[in-house]
Amino acid sequence: MTRALVVGPRDQMEDAIESLYRLSLLHLVDHKEGHDDLGIGQPLIQATDASEVLVKLRSIASVLQIDEKAEAAGEAIGGDLRAKILSLELNISEEDAAKKKTQALLTEFGGKIDEMTPFAHLPLRLEDYRGYESLEVLAGKVVREISGLETVTSELERFEAPGILVVFVRKEDAQAMREYLGGRGFSSLSIPEGDGDPKARLAELTAEKARWQARLAEIEERLGRLRERYAGFLVSAKVHLEIQVEKAEAPLRFAVTDHSFVIEGWVPRETFARLKDALAKIPGIYVDELETDEHGTDPPILLRNAKPFRPFEMLVKLYSIPNYYEIDPTFTVALVFPIFFGLMIGDAGYGLSWFLFGLFLLRRTKQPGGFRDLVITVTWGGFFAFLFGMFVFADAFGIPFHEPHLEQAVRDAAAAGDLNARAELYNWSAILGFTIPLEAHLEKLYQVPDFIVLSILAAFLHLGIGYAIGVVNEARHSVKHALGKFSWLLILTGLFSLILVRTARWPGMGQTLWNGVFGWFPRGDPLGLLSEGILVQTSVGFTASNPIPAVGIYLLAAGAVILVGTEGGLSVMEIFGLIANLVSYARLAAVGVAKAAMALAFNIIVLTTFIFPGLDTGNYLLVIVGLVFGFLFHLIVFLLGAVSAFIQSIRLNYVEYFLKFFKGAGTEFRPFGMRTKPEV
Repeated sequence: MTRALVVGPRDQMEDAIESLYRLSLLHLVDHKEGHDDLGIGQPLIQATDASEVLVKLRSIASVLQIDEKAEAAGEAIGGDLRAKILSLELNISEEDAAKKKTQALLTEFGGKIDEMTPFAHLPLRLEDYRGYESLEVLAGKVVREISGLETVTSELERFEAPGILVVFVRKEDAQAMREYLGGRGFSSLSIPEGDGDPKARLAELTAEKARWQARLAEIEERLGRLRERYAGFLVSAKVHLEIQVEKAEAPLRFAVTDHSFVIEGWVPRETFARLKDALAKIPGIYVDELETDEHGTDPPILLRNAKPFRPFEMLVKLYSIPNYYEIDPTFTVALVFPIFFGLMIGDAGYGLSWFLFGLFLLRRTKQPGGFRDLVITVTWGGFFAFLFGMFVFADAFGIPFHEPHLEQAVRDAAAAGDLNARAELYNWSAILGFTIPLEAHLEKLYQVPDFIVLSILAAFLHLGIGYAIGVVNEARHSVKHALGKFSWLLILTGLFSLILVRTARWPGMGQTLWNGVFGWFPRGDPLGLLSEGILVQTSVGFTASNPIPAVGIYLLAAGAVILVGTEGGLSVMEIFGLIANLVSYARLAAVGVAKAAMALAFNIIVLTTFIFPGLDTGNYLLVIVGLVFGFLFHLIVFLLGAVSAFIQSIRLNYVEYFLKFFKGAGTEFRPFGMRTKPEV
């Protein structure tokens, strides 16, 4: 980005605004009152008229309930737009007033009908309820029949119908009767005004309401025709007027004198020449490039990622927009998010389903935007879930490709006819009748410790990338702060080596990683620190044959020393937070195991309740019912698993990863004249 300065005479301001809007290259910097002893400009003359007409247009659009995304009219907006809008407002305001009046009357009739309905079921006229000097009438709703009124007073008369009770009592007994009824679910009703038969009055009110409903339908039909006729015009006019208002109010962002104006803004360096050449065609306009203090300015951010990475910008922006002086983390999120999502789903069946479902949604969602970007991220996640399910976990819909490695007792039970054991041993090779040439490298439900070790490896790599980016970001302005980030990278590596060597005591993923992928890690002890009783403690599992790696200790010590020197002594306490971050990545294994356990449980229910009994007895209707229930069960896992995987993938990036290096708080680059798709 480069900071541009545009200066010109005030009589050329409108031409400059038109040119800047058409170019859509300059991100304006608002001028502050009194800065450099310059005032703020005044809106152009047409601003008031355009704003007034725009308010009327929005009112019309609200009355007609026009969708903001409605297609604009194809013809250009021309002529006296103000006269057209005012004429349309006059016609629509009459219909809107009639609609509101009719709706108010319908509400009134509805209230009267509700009030009259209970009394229409009683054999009394409306005048029978009033006009007594010595009697009081208690009318109300009841949930059940109330008996025992004679215990209050024997001098009463009662009338009742389903849901309503009316009691005539002497005034001196009214309070006692009211208390008796109130304790038995009686809720008072107001007696309708007027005279005559309530049933006849109810029929009159219902007929009157129907007439007004027909009147309302006629009004809404006329408004519907107006909506169809003018929707495109109103959308186009709204865009046109908003553009006019934006242009007319642009001087409020400029600095002005009596005879000139000054505009400051940011422009991509490669387009500065184009901006300068275009404005140079206006007489008296001068354009120059300003020198900026790197730490005293805040340039806007124009994210430029490779096309496959762009949908993941949405996830970064949900957290914050990167500032100008740090690395945009979008490319790392684009690489890591689908892997984490896929690792937690880890099933070829669900992964392929999400991948195909995502492609289906992409074909239906042509409009660029946040939803399409979200679909793309989940589609990539489904692709990686398919890869993990095929080549790492070797299962689909919770059913392994091969018979899982279970105890012999389970096999014996299955051979003896135990349906649960038979379901646990069920596999795709047996279903398809041939051996699938893909073996599981990790069985989620039976190698949970190995899955956790894999999660800790993911934590080390992910957080390591974060600290490495932090070193680069901080090195641009402070060597001291860069060393602080580097110290955290040393501490992270030391902690990871200690965790890994601890897990390498037993056969499994930890031992494979320690002796394989991390076989290069130095393990000697040139300082002699690991002698028995000093740092090698057999009571916690470290022995001479499996000692704490010396380099891990040295990295921890060196990192702590540098950390204290760069960030202060209290920062050492944050090492415990880093340990918590490492452990937090175990959620990758937790979600993966939980999803697999749900799928297995549903499979066992369906297989033992429907499929196996149906196949064994030849009742294929039972098999079909089982397949239907299986589909519904797996749909639940399909949705819940993806929601959990998406949320946890986002969380690991936002909470554990971004906090290691990402400051954000940037301003997105939005040049004057650029309008987003929904606005247009």
